[in-house]
Amino acid sequence: MKWDGVFMNLLIENGTIEEIECGANFAYVLKDNSTFLSTEYKVLQSQTNSSFIKCMKMLYNGNIELYYLVNAYKPLSTLLSRLDPDHFVTIIGNLLAGIIDVKNNGFLSCHNIDSSFEHVYVDSNTFKVGLVYLPLNKHEYSDTSSFENALRTNLVRVINGISSLSSPKTTQLSADLQNGMLSIEDVYSKLGGKGVPVQRSKQSPGNKDSNSPPAHGPMKLVALNAPTRVEIQITKPEFTIGKKETNDGVINFNKMVSRFHCKVSNNGQQFMISDLQSANGTFVNGVRLQPNNPSPVKNGDVVRLANSDFQVVIG
Repeated sequence: MKWDGVFMNLLIENGTIEEIECGANFAYVLKDNSTFLSTEYKVLQSQTNSSFIKCMKMLYNGNIELYYLVNAYKPLSTLLSRLDPDHFVTIIGNLLAGIIDVKNNGFLSCHNIDSSFEHVYVDSNTFKVGLVYLPLNKHEYSDTSSFENALRTNLVRVINGISSLSSPKTTQLSADLQNGMLSIEDVYSKLGGKGVPVQRSKQSPGNKDSNSPPAHGPMKLVALNAPTRVEIQITKPEFTIGKKETNDGVINFNKMVSRFHCKVSNNGQQFMISDLQSANGTFVNGVRLQPNNPSPVKNGDVVRLANSDFQVVIG
């Protein structure tokens, strides 16, 4: 059951972006490509172990599409009416911690966070919160203060509007959110946070997190710079890709791709990609592969075939 008091993204209402469904994930399509901020997008891509939902830039009918990998999460709006007060407080603590991380980042802005509860995401097993960030020069709110004020107001409305969330702890949280003398950091600390969260480490795009566990589930390669939307679904344990029609995955929009360019394999533990002695190379996160030498890939990696980039989507 979804709570009826969902707060919508103002950028959708004013026509800046359009939301489209992409299976278990979703995307925002920009109505004007000039609103896209490439520098903020690159910073967003460099964040590791952060509270951000993984975002991929693609094209949709000539417009920039921001594709978000949310299939491992549940929207907060769908959980509100089913949460007990303690779990709700845990989620809000994680939400505030993520926002404080953004404030400490120095390169990103809180008012570019999608604050609609449809797009605040929660891992229902760990209660970790995933934030959707829009790297745009048009914002849902004018500055960080207006973003925080709106968030406080919406959270108070939730606490007061859902009877099952009523408890001494949530009553105190509501009072703290309405107390203008308390900062977001103060509210977080009163929830049990040990001071302001330490800013999480950053990596440049292409650096792998060696501690990341292998991802499981179906895999696809999503084109990032193709003339049209292209997704290659990996449907076999040994899956070849190239421009010749006899391949399992055929790329016919780029003549630089070899007839038999690469192979994706799945050993049951992780996905691997091998270059098949292609003329213009296969790259993973900018590193060229040696022919016939399999390299592991994980969710979010960028695979380049010749001069065409694809993002790995697993799950």
